[in-house]
Amino acid sequence: MKYIKIGTLISAIIFMVGCSHYNKTGFNQVTKRNWHSMGYTDKEGYNISGYSDDGYDREGYDKYGYDIENYDKSGFNDYGYNRDRYDRNGYKKDGWNDDGWNKQGINKETNTRYDKYGWSIDYKNEQTKTLYDEYGWSYFGINKKTETKYDEKGYKIDGTNRETGTRYDKNGWSREEVNKVTKTFYDKEGYSIYGYSKEGYNNFGYNREGYDKEGYDRKGYSRQGYSKEGYNRKGHDNQGYDKKGYNNIGYDRQGYDKNGYDEKGLDREGFNRKKLYIGEVVKDKNGSIPN
Repeated sequence: MKYIKIGTLISAIIFMVGCSHYNKTGFNQVTKRNWHSMGYTDKEGYNISGYSDDGYDREGYDKYGYDIENYDKSGFNDYGYNRDRYDRNGYKKDGWNDDGWNKQGINKETNTRYDKYGWSIDYKNEQTKTLYDEYGWSYFGINKKTETKYDEKGYKIDGTNRETGTRYDKNGWSREEVNKVTKTFYDKEGYSIYGYSKEGYNNFGYNREGYDKEGYDRKGYSRQGYSKEGYNRKGHDNQGYDKKGYNNIGYDRQGYDKNGYDEKGLDREGFNRKKLYIGEVVKDKNGSIPN
């Protein structure tokens, strides 16, 4: 009885040691045999390394990472092309991508570095040599100033207005300043988007500079600063005289002030305000020679 117990104990120890060589998938690390199938593959037919007799793992790839059709997990074969015959950069075997560019940046349609719209493969404009065209739009329709899909007036690159969803704003004008009704630069009343007629005058009769057809502004002055009567804002004509005939220091064209005296104090007859000149002798109006 004693020997039986010892034998049982030894068998258990051997069994436990043997079990310690099996991994979690049931394969013996030493013998390479599977605990569940008692063979060199598991019940699903995969060996200790995870490959079937055909050399493929459960996901269908061999030890080099390719499936039975010679494509890797990312979908490319050992030549670098996917099932649609594109390489990893999107180019076909003929050298062109779907947008019509080759790896050297040449456009298939124009045979130049720019497409028919004037954009390069790296989205630079042919005229400006920048990421924006002459109107401030990028290849992707982003406006340079606003950094949005709309410009400062609220239009997209294709001319669609943000508020109306059409090519015309709520007042009936397009981005190109064409009127919706007349299809011209002027509305049915004959005025542009800025309110001026073909002749350049608004409905008040003034042009952009603020002058009417006769050349006078709203206050009645010409570009030279004179009214129709010939006087400026200070009331003087182009010679410096007001409507009464006096200049800004109070003298008329003959050089006399309102009291009839010139700058020396003499009247038109040569008399001084207080004294009379006779030769070199000064007398007053009574004829006396002052002391």
